[in-house]
Amino acid sequence: MKKLLIVSGVLIAIIAAYSFMPGKEDPCPAEGKADPKKGKHAELRPREKNLNKHKNRQSIPQADDFDKIVTIQLMYDSKDDSLWSEEKAASISGYFFRATDNSGEQCNCFTEDKNKLNTNIYICPTPIDKNTRTADCIVVVITPYTRSLKGEWDTDKLNEKLGGKKISISGWLIYDFEHSNRSIETNSNSTQPERRTIWGIYPVTDLKVLN
Repeated sequence: MKKLLIVSGVLIAIIAAYSFMPGKEDPCPAEGKADPKKGKHAELRPREKNLNKHKNRQSIPQADDFDKIVTIQLMYDSKDDSLWSEEKAASISGYFFRATDNSGEQCNCFTEDKNKLNTNIYICPTPIDKNTRTADCIVVVITPYTRSLKGEWDTDKLNEKLGGKKISISGWLIYDFEHSNRSIETNSNSTQPERRTIWGIYPVTDLKVLN
């Protein structure tokens, strides 16, 4: 009986890991796919493929991966893509504004399956008040892979439990140039800014509430 339980546990672990491994059976590769609305011959540029691979990372950063220089304030005031490396991770602390379900995009092959969508979390370096906007925030992203590691990272539950609280976020650094036109730091003339900077953390691998 004990051997049977051990074998069953191993099989479950293998199946769970396999479900998040890109491969021939996966209709959405790690590099993503072009918008189908652009036609069946549309292709992603090399820079877009590289960005999507970073967004779809399935690894937890170790201690040596963290760039300890990064802070939320430095990130807030940054637009230089050479400031940090996307091969490094970071931990930042700020105030939770809101979480939203993302839509289908290149990195998830424009899926309509809600379980395969990312969750954007907007955090601000200063306490939240009635004037806070998403344009005053940094975007950090929970992916289906990291949500599988933390079952409580559901968008609705995050909004219910974390509103206005100070939190610590850890994960891989990203320079999400696809949103350059909607970021204050990279397009100060935007009429509908959605974020302060295109630097962020994506995917989020750890989230803690601070006192």
